[in-house]
Amino acid sequence: MSENTRDALVRELDLRKEAFRAARADTQAEMAVWEAAAKLPDWFVINRGTPEQPMPGGFQFDGVGTLVGVYSTAERAADAAGVEATLLAVPLPQALDWLTSFAQAGVAGIVLDSPGPWTSLSNLRFLQQRIPQERDSPDAVVIAPRVQAAAEAYTAAQDDETYAAVVREIANAELFVVLDPVGDGSTPASIVNGRGERILLAFTDADRVDAIYAGKEITVVPRSGREILRLIGGAFDVLVLDPQHPSSFAVTPEWIGDLG
Repeated sequence: MSENTRDALVRELDLRKEAFRAARADTQAEMAVWEAAAKLPDWFVINRGTPEQPMPGGFQFDGVGTLVGVYSTAERAADAAGVEATLLAVPLPQALDWLTSFAQAGVAGIVLDSPGPWTSLSNLRFLQQRIPQERDSPDAVVIAPRVQAAAEAYTAAQDDETYAAVVREIANAELFVVLDPVGDGSTPASIVNGRGERILLAFTDADRVDAIYAGKEITVVPRSGREILRLIGGAFDVLVLDPQHPSSFAVTPEWIGDLG
């Protein structure tokens, strides 16, 4: 995996952690954090054992028990480790089985980038299906992580402020669009709903494109979010972001201000 790809995955994770904190421990926002963490190629742990018998370092939490600390970057692990400790980079998915094995030693769970979110060891098996099969595939990278995080925050707490925040992030991002096969080669594909409204579809990552167009021959291209918003109220009536996803988001013309 290239360094640029890993940096993008860490940025996505950090944005989802921000959304989780803003959502005041919303379960869906928390799951989004762990899904992003599962996309990393490895997790770092602090080795409190020996090279021959590694033992991950952990923390004691009242009412919870011992939680192993896992870190998204070597730098974050080193900051927590202290001078004498060594680090282990444990690849995924092997890290899930290895960490689960410490249940017999009384470990209750793991905490991500402490003091980040924590989960029990019994939940780690559910992360297996979130791990990308091909690490260098573009499907493993989200093109618009800040838009995703803002949309998830709006889903958790729907008000004018969180709605406007999503629109701002769209304007400053790139999104995936599917090109209309009968258009001029640059026009985004759209659908028409029962009210006759022309709906432009845009996506924050390739997985969400596949969820709608799986098995179909399509052309997917990145397009400026600002350019997409300019089409709403003209060529199209509504923008729908990540259709059929739990954090799907619709933008209508009255919410689009001066785009410069």
